[in-house]
Amino acid sequence: MTEFLLWLLVLSGAAILVWGWQRRDRMIQFPFLAAVVFMGWITPQLLGLTSYPRRPPGALEKTILMAWLCLLACWAGYVFNQRPARLFEWRFDRRRLVWASAALSLVGAFFFYQVSLLAVDVIERFGGQWTGVITIYFFLAGLLTVGFAMALLLHLATPTLPTLIIVLFGLSFYLDRVLIQGRRQDAVELCLMVLMALWFQRRWLPPRSLMIGAFLLGALFVNSVGDYRSTMLGKDHYSWSGAGVTELLNIDFVGNLLGIVKGEQPASELYIAMFSIEATDRRRDFDYGLSLWNGFVERYVPGQLIGPERKHSLYIEGRDGAGQVFGFVPNFGATSTGLTDAFHSFWFFGAIKFFLIGFIMSRWWRAASAGNRVAQMVLMLCIGSSLEAITHTTHHFFLVFVEIVTFMLPALLYARVPQHRRAMRVPAQAENVL
Repeated sequence: MTEFLLWLLVLSGAAILVWGWQRRDRMIQFPFLAAVVFMGWITPQLLGLTSYPRRPPGALEKTILMAWLCLLACWAGYVFNQRPARLFEWRFDRRRLVWASAALSLVGAFFFYQVSLLAVDVIERFGGQWTGVITIYFFLAGLLTVGFAMALLLHLATPTLPTLIIVLFGLSFYLDRVLIQGRRQDAVELCLMVLMALWFQRRWLPPRSLMIGAFLLGALFVNSVGDYRSTMLGKDHYSWSGAGVTELLNIDFVGNLLGIVKGEQPASELYIAMFSIEATDRRRDFDYGLSLWNGFVERYVPGQLIGPERKHSLYIEGRDGAGQVFGFVPNFGATSTGLTDAFHSFWFFGAIKFFLIGFIMSRWWRAASAGNRVAQMVLMLCIGSSLEAITHTTHHFFLVFVEIVTFMLPALLYARVPQHRRAMRVPAQAENVL
């Protein structure tokens, strides 16, 4: 049964990849990217778990089945929708958008710098689970990403020196997170934002062969990210160690991936997911989606302002099924994938969460392809979270819209051209309207 389910997962993923291969623009759309994650990150770990001798009976099979259902739901939700989103079909003053993107970038950079000042101390005290004022600074540093996305679209539409400066300014912060800190989420987000902006503004994408090669290299990178970080980061686990290309070439990227497939390297995320899914299936203690509220409280309710006790009282009490059933305690800061929280919400029917993600992404894609500038920015800002819904938790996708609205809406309102003003513009002024 295990082998049959694995083949089912692999063949379904391959079919979606073929669907995406048929048109270059599909290779930056959600179903294809989700299939890349399932094939390049989920499947190798599942293959490695087949060699684990002490797994609970039937647990791996349930995990593979859940992965297959979630993969199909990503594609089904996307193709089921046939309509674009109808929100924010506005026109904007370009100069005001440039000013807004500059302001967002500068304010975000300030808080990014504040995070860098506190990060070393926080990592030493709390490890990977940050707490305190740094979480507020990290949240506000997201303004930098919004400003970068806005400037990137503006620059590719009409290249100017101010937009180029803003783009390069934002890019420098991304390169720090990607090249030095080895943040795979930021690497994926940056690449996809650039590709989407190129497609929406220039209708250009790299050749299929080049994109496939990039995806293969990405699979090698994400499965060796631990070695990459240990090489690039110093003893404080935050600043650059001074390592260069020579040290990076010593990393056995292929060997690490093969080690995961053979079960010789730890597959922590799917290992945790396997125990959690099995424990939930035995106890049937589903949360029916209420864990999303806990994610909202954890991410957006500042304990520094309301107090830790009051914040803790806002949580809906959950149960550690894997700990109670198996005595299993995951490593601090480890993730259990979006498969786990989907299963914990509605059993195997939890795949509906990925159906909704596919449906929402499809609506934004259709609106963006029709020329809706706001939809293009929204899509660029949520594409990374849509993939984190697979690798981390589905909460990341549904909650990212809180940040998008909070950060982007004031800038859009500032730059919006009201209907009556558009009608009064003379041709010489109209060229400044987007």
